[in-house]
Order: sequence, then structure tokens, then C-alpha cells
Amino acid sequence: MITGNFLDVLIPLLVAVLAAAGSVIGIPFRDADSYTRRRGMWLLMLVAVSAIATYAALDSTSAGGSALEAAGLAAAAVAAAVGAHVLWRRVVLDAERGTATKAAVATGLAVAVIIAAVSFSYVDGKACRQVEPLIALSAQSFVMPSFTNEPGPTPGDFDERARAIRDEARQIAPGEIADHAGRLADLAGQIAFAVRNDDTAQHALLGAQYYEELKPILRTCRIGLSS
Repeated sequence: MITGNFLDVLIPLLVAVLAAAGSVIGIPFRDADSYTRRRGMWLLMLVAVSAIATYAALDSTSAGGSALEAAGLAAAAVAAAVGAHVLWRRVVLDAERGTATKAAVATGLAVAVIIAAVSFSYVDGKACRQVEPLIALSAQSFVMPSFTNEPGPTPGDFDERARAIRDEARQIAPGEIADHAGRLADLAGQIAFAVRNDDTAQHALLGAQYYEELKPILRTCRIGLSS
């Protein structure tokens, strides 16, 4: 997945470089008056906003964020990059035609990178959205044995839960999350078998393995586990 590797940082940095190339070229900072420096700082702030919004969009979508959230963050990143370029055109009125063209191209590339990266990240995070029902089925009472006198789930309940987990695992898009989900389905079936045989020790061992297999999913998708 795109989240959790160097692309998380590389793509926003690329957006920052392209947005800066489209909005900071020719802005004097050292020998400029306070008004011009102020405008230059606004341009740099817009570039930073574009990069930060891109990072937030990638971070959200690759972990199973909603399409609305992704669209909002991507729109903010695009608006900041385009806004910086428009403000640059107002500040640098005497920019050469070639420089203005290069700045416009750089801004267009920044927009294209934002849209493409966020779209790919959203598609890449599909498995995290698909795995949520499986995680909801992973309540402790159906994974670890109960050592209290209170009545718990019956063997039939465990069988039904194992079938539900297997069905959910089959619906997850191929990849790392699907591999973990498949192993969880196998463990859920083994847990149900241990419960039918009243093998508490084996149940506890399989339950511990189940949660170890679940940890990478929770970490990657940043989903909480309900009790």
C-alpha cells in the first residue's frame, strides 16, 4: 500500500517542488520591500498547504478513508497550488513569456500529481474498507476462551462466526490485507473446532495467534478493535 513507505513523503515533496516552481519563480525576498516579502511569504504558505493537504489525503485514503474526505483534501491541495500560481501572476507582472509558461506547466503537473496520487491511494486502500466487517466480527468473546462462570457463545455461535469471517475474507481485494484475512478465517475455523471439542488450551493458543495475525491489519488500516 502507498501508506507506510517513502511515497508518503516523496509525493507531497514533489507537489511542493512543482507548486513552488509555479508560484515562487522571480519573487525577490532579500532586497524586496515588506509588501513584496509579505506576498512572497503568502505564496510559500500556499505551497506548504498544498503539500500538507496532499499528505493528509494520501494518509487518509490509503488507510481506508472515505471518498468525501479524500476529495475534500485533494481539492484543498489543488486549490492551494492553483491559488499560489494565480497570486504569483499578480505579483510578478513582468515575468517573461517563457517563465510564465514554465510556471503554468509546473502548476499543472502539481495538480496532475495530486489527483493521480490521491486517486491511486484511494483505490489502493480498498482492502482496508473491505476488511472492516471482518474486524467487527473479531470480538474477544469469539476469539479467546472465557474463564468466568457467565454463559458465553455456544459452539454453534462459534461455527456461525467462523463462516461469517470466512465469507468476509473472500470479499477482500487481493493483497497483503487479504492474505492476513485468509489466515484469520483459517484460525477462526480452528477455534470453532477447538470449542466443539471443549479444548480450552488449544482455544487460547489459537486465539493468541488470531490476534497476532490481526495486528498488521489494525496497524496498516488504523482501525480500532471493539471488545
